[in-house]
Amino acid sequence: MQFLKKFFSNKNKNFDKEREEEQNFAHLPLDEVFVINFKKNGGKFFYPADMEELASKLKALLEITGEKEYRFLERAYYHFLKKINIPVTDWKNDTGILIGGCEYLIADDGAIMTTSKQLKHYRNGNLPKKRVIIATSNQIVKDKRQALEEINKKYEDYPTNIQTSSHFKETDDDLNGKHWIETYLFLIEK
Repeated sequence: MQFLKKFFSNKNKNFDKEREEEQNFAHLPLDEVFVINFKKNGGKFFYPADMEELASKLKALLEITGEKEYRFLERAYYHFLKKINIPVTDWKNDTGILIGGCEYLIADDGAIMTTSKQLKHYRNGNLPKKRVIIATSNQIVKDKRQALEEINKKYEDYPTNIQTSSHFKETDDDLNGKHWIETYLFLIEK
């Protein structure tokens, strides 16, 4: 009987703590809620002032991580990186840093939603564990429901392979390869 009492009292404490966090976030703008939750999930957040600062941070990130170049699936990033003289190559295996975009940033979870428009047919477990995501502030939405509604409005040809990732640090329970071990988000004001 003592076990059940302990179990339910811990559950109530966790529930109260979650509820208190929700109330604290209620007055914050959506972008701040996203950043807080994203960093809590282990993501690394950058807010470059302009494209020049973005370029210098991307170059510095290669040095910090010890990588030689970025990998890409989306052609737009190839041209962007070539233009700013950052080494880039087509994605071939699950090593290196994959650079790309996303559909939406989910504020409630601090999650990143991607689709076949960014990842083609690949699942998270088959892609590099190090990711750089470049997004704009108008991609932040409150929750997954809103993100799916926006995708529905945005595309006539509905994308496939919709994935949401919200674990950006290494864990022991990564049985499905869903976690992005190192995730760097560059948010550009739009």
